[in-house]
Amino acid sequence: MDINSASGMAPGTLGMTDIPLGFGFALATNEDAMKSYASLSETEREHLIMRCKDAKSRQEMQKIVDSLVTDADVSAIAQEEREKLS
Repeated sequence: MDINSASGMAPGTLGMTDIPLGFGFALATNEDAMKSYASLSETEREHLIMRCKDAKSRQEMQKIVDSLVTDADVSAIAQEEREKLS
């Protein structure tokens, strides 16, 4: 599954119109990461989006989103939630 095959989010949302769909979904499920993303400069956002476009899996995309949140161990929480759903 290609998590980057479509652009998501409406123009003007968080200042970007070319956010990969998988990244948009991941941000939508993590309010702290979304707030962190919104506080980035335009250049920082562009670099982050380029990393997201290179992501080859959901896990890789999730690591990028988790990197936006520094005060919590979001990875462990997300893994626990995935295990509950499996």
